[in-house]
Amino acid sequence: MVRSRADMDDFIKLPYQLYKAHPYWVAPLEVERRQFLNRRRNPYLRQSDVGYFLARRGRVPVGRVAAIIGPEGTASQCQGHVGFFECTDDQAVARSLWEQAVNWLRERDVQTVIGPMNPNMHHECGLLVEGFDDSPRIGMPYNPPYYTDLFTAGGFTPVKDLLSWRLSPTSRKLTAWAGYGDVLLRSRGLTVRSVDWRRFRSESGLVRELYHAGWQDNWGFAPATHAEFTYLARQVRLLAPTGARIVEHEGTPVGFSILLPDFNQALAPARGSLTRYGWPIGAWRVWRGRRAITRGRVMALGVPEDSRAKGAALALIADAVDSALAHGWNEIDVSWVLEDNQAANKLLVAIGATVHKRHRLYARCVRHSEPCSCLTALTHTAQEAVHAAHL
Repeated sequence: MVRSRADMDDFIKLPYQLYKAHPYWVAPLEVERRQFLNRRRNPYLRQSDVGYFLARRGRVPVGRVAAIIGPEGTASQCQGHVGFFECTDDQAVARSLWEQAVNWLRERDVQTVIGPMNPNMHHECGLLVEGFDDSPRIGMPYNPPYYTDLFTAGGFTPVKDLLSWRLSPTSRKLTAWAGYGDVLLRSRGLTVRSVDWRRFRSESGLVRELYHAGWQDNWGFAPATHAEFTYLARQVRLLAPTGARIVEHEGTPVGFSILLPDFNQALAPARGSLTRYGWPIGAWRVWRGRRAITRGRVMALGVPEDSRAKGAALALIADAVDSALAHGWNEIDVSWVLEDNQAANKLLVAIGATVHKRHRLYARCVRHSEPCSCLTALTHTAQEAVHAAHL
């Protein structure tokens, strides 16, 4: 278990060692990872019970995982998470990590564990199972193919797939649908505007309300606390101040979307560090790389159920297309979408999108080594849930 500052340092640095020569993994800025895993800075971790575990071979770190019980607590869900998993291609190492994490959760009366979540569904989540020959988009995780074997060998069962869709903003089909979305804007009293960050408290609160209203029926959804959502909103304001959009019907907000430039294209050349040998070489590479961004990611789109018939979702997609064309992007990534979110997936197929990546969530019973009724119930709930039209 991670107990010292040196242990946490090894925990943070392990991915940079494992992926050092990998052609597709994009190294996050190490300073950002340190801030994200700092309980004083990350409100979700501050409000959660988290155990960090590190495996070594001799003195060399070879694997890591975190066991997480969120602020909603086990009394309501009896569920924990595992996340931040990284490991060499060694099932023995992975099994030792899983058992340490599961034992820690069992001691705290957790019944089922689901993951990977880093640390929950509002952040990076899911294990990549399709689309290994392409770099991850901003805010999406990446892992090598053998991780699926490590999860399976650890007693985990697949429970839900998360789809990443790809759109070309200049395709004929999408252009036609975007034109229809523009017609809806004019004929149904819809308008789309940017979030006014000068009124941060009220505007972030409005987006939070729309987010919860649009996603509350989704499988696995847990509302974000006020502190966590404020933390997320500040990140969006920093990365894309005009990318957070609100659609209104006759002046009443009825949905929102968040479109981010794929900053991973700019971060990749820095290889995780803003400085080298005391010089801001990495920062210069990021600054230069931002001019080469060619795509964006719709990381969230939500419309409450009572407003979906107004065409608000399509109006937001048309708005995203207009923004992509204005930036000169040749791709829009829409991720992630639950595999059985039929409303969203049918709409994406209709406008010409194709699935280019698939991530998977796994679950394991904490009290038994074999699959049991608690996992059957979880999978059944996943299949039968009524999903909101979110992207």
